[in-house]
Amino acid sequence: MKTKSGMFIAGLAMVIVAAMFGPVASAGCGEPFKGQPSPVVTWMSHQENSESNGRTTIVGLWHLHYTASDGSPFLESFKTWHADGTEFENAFLPPIGGNVCFGVWKEVSHLTVKLHHVGLMFNPDGSIKATFTVDELDTVAADNKTYSGTFDFKVFDPSGNLLQEVKGTTAAMRITVD
Repeated sequence: MKTKSGMFIAGLAMVIVAAMFGPVASAGCGEPFKGQPSPVVTWMSHQENSESNGRTTIVGLWHLHYTASDGSPFLESFKTWHADGTEFENAFLPPIGGNVCFGVWKEVSHLTVKLHHVGLMFNPDGSIKATFTVDELDTVAADNKTYSGTFDFKVFDPSGNLLQEVKGTTAAMRITVD
């Protein structure tokens, strides 16, 4: 019988091999749809109730759409904001490139938060191609069911030179248990 650590190592090895032999360079949370429509999530149910016990807060699980300033879809994701000031995002991107990212956030005014998100982009051989940041300023609606704001996505080469920047807007709907 395999141990938990043995199963973890085997799973990690499969992910590394898949990343190394993937056909194209890709980014964890950073390779947006480049103007193509994002996949449609038809099984998703956004509920009326909040899980925040009546307090309006960003903390919770959200279905998020990023739209570039030219109006084109940029990225779609599920995002979880944690009360400890950390954030977890699962982008609607192929997992082989790494579609899970993390960030940190703080409240800057009533119902408004600032997020700083960092990530890596990889070459097909698994080496680091670039880094990226996403900075957001988001405001939760008074009804606690949605939030909206702005984002600034930047890609940097390994020397820290800016390669690309995309700005736009965010729009999210809360996901709840009930």
